[in-house]
Amino acid sequence: MKILIVDDDRANRLILSAYLKKDGYTVVAAENGLEAIGVFQSEGPDLILMDVMMPVMDGYEATRRIKMMTVDKFIPIIFLTAMTDEKALSQCVEVGGDDFLTKPYNRTILKAKIDALERVSQLYNTVFQQKRELISHYEHEAKEQEVARKVFDSILNPGCLSSDNIQLHLSPMSLFNGDVVLAAVKPTGGLHILFGDFTGHGLAASLGALPLSDVFYSMTAKGYSISDIVRESNHKLKQQLPTGMFLAACLVEIDTNNMVLKYWNGAIPGAFLHKGDSIVDLKSKNLPLGILGDSVFSDKVDIIEIHDRDRIILTTDGILEAENSDGKMFGLERFEACLHYDLKVASDNLTINSLPADDSPPSELDADLFQHILDTLDDFTLEQEQTDDVTLGVITCDINYINQLASQKGAYKKFVPTHWKFDLYFFYDSIKSIDPVPLVNQIMGEIQGHQIQQDHLSTVLTEMFCNSLDHGLLELDSSLKSTPEGFMQFYSDKESRLNGLESGSILISVSNAPNDTGGELTIVFEDSGKGFDVKKMQNEMSSVDKDTPIKFSGRGLSLINNYCQSVTYNDSGNRIECVYSWLNNDI
Repeated sequence: MKILIVDDDRANRLILSAYLKKDGYTVVAAENGLEAIGVFQSEGPDLILMDVMMPVMDGYEATRRIKMMTVDKFIPIIFLTAMTDEKALSQCVEVGGDDFLTKPYNRTILKAKIDALERVSQLYNTVFQQKRELISHYEHEAKEQEVARKVFDSILNPGCLSSDNIQLHLSPMSLFNGDVVLAAVKPTGGLHILFGDFTGHGLAASLGALPLSDVFYSMTAKGYSISDIVRESNHKLKQQLPTGMFLAACLVEIDTNNMVLKYWNGAIPGAFLHKGDSIVDLKSKNLPLGILGDSVFSDKVDIIEIHDRDRIILTTDGILEAENSDGKMFGLERFEACLHYDLKVASDNLTINSLPADDSPPSELDADLFQHILDTLDDFTLEQEQTDDVTLGVITCDINYINQLASQKGAYKKFVPTHWKFDLYFFYDSIKSIDPVPLVNQIMGEIQGHQIQQDHLSTVLTEMFCNSLDHGLLELDSSLKSTPEGFMQFYSDKESRLNGLESGSILISVSNAPNDTGGELTIVFEDSGKGFDVKKMQNEMSSVDKDTPIKFSGRGLSLINNYCQSVTYNDSGNRIECVYSWLNNDI
């Protein structure tokens, strides 16, 4: 151990040096404070014995400067003084002194003080070294987490969360978010959205989002319904999540073809539809995903008629359970009050301004509602520490905008249009559990590539299947859909009749003939039902004025006629054949 003696008295320096050398210490010396600083910088002593009163620079100033140079290391300084004045001793502590040694010097006391401060120095320097190692580990972990977060973001957000009709606020407690928001456009038009909240926070909670997003995006791209998606998501999360971990989730589908909102809510408390001049609570009727097994899990969705510009408001419990300084929660009642406040703003504005045109961008009221909720939350919490992930979404049902969104598709290899054909038979029991349209889309994609999976084709397939199922096998009357109440009754009757179906089948036949621009698909749907009066239907459709809005009944057949080159029926009406032209952009 090297010790620096700083004293202007030569005798004192010699006495102390003799004591220290006899105890095995290395000794260096300085005559004043300024010289002590130079010796300290050149010799790097482990401990300093500092006199107080010296010429050129006193011990106070020298100690202050040396301590400023040793912020990353503990160098003990023992003041040498004959003073007993409390004020003078206090000043020694204030400038950084660690102990005192009064004159005349006692060798035993000097050795004891040096030994004690040596132990403190070793402990301090060990702790400081450990701190530096911890900082290094922390910085390394932070870099790895940032890389992982970017990978997570690229996996979780390939959809359309940045679309103009979606306003989103994500505020995780840590770098990784236990809340998950997914959104993707359907091939048949419309929008799928998933709002979820995993148990826990941080990395562990966010890991479940990886298999979830894989199911959501892949099944949406293939045209599956949210009923199919929610069942498959539950199956995968039940298999992969550890016991005690699950996902509270709300899945919604904005069906722009039928102007309805379909939703499945599993334990998300803040889910609402801002519908015209009223607020509809999209109440939870299910347990979270990842709890129930396949045999007892319910994938039943609820359906609500919607209009252009209606808004969906979704939030996880991070907002509802946010606390103020008094420990009170924001709560569902206060959240709903924000929604009703926006109704008043809308009402006041509509007394002054005319209704927006159908092709205008989303209303500024959307931004008002979104920001009003966040401002109200900030005013309530007054910057209290966040105790949960906070997520809020406002989705505007801007029908024209949603229909214009392009599906996010991955890279595909080039396919040359070829001749091919396949036939699929679905019997009554398989129809109850299988949606054939995504399967047909998938088969065509495997044969001909993603170029053939065009939006209008998926719409044609969906409408042809619904026609065969609803009016062929189930014998439903589409005129029920002429009123909102009848619309709901139609879907209720469809569910009960499908569950009770004990016979019947549907044949789907698709063939392709290549041409210079792509190909012509011949699509046939034939059911075993009684059919319908084809001539009556054709007369009704031909008598409708082109400027007359299409009603919900007959809407599907009109879409098929618009998108296909030809549409023919057999006399009994249980077989429909369409020719659809598709373009290959690789040609």
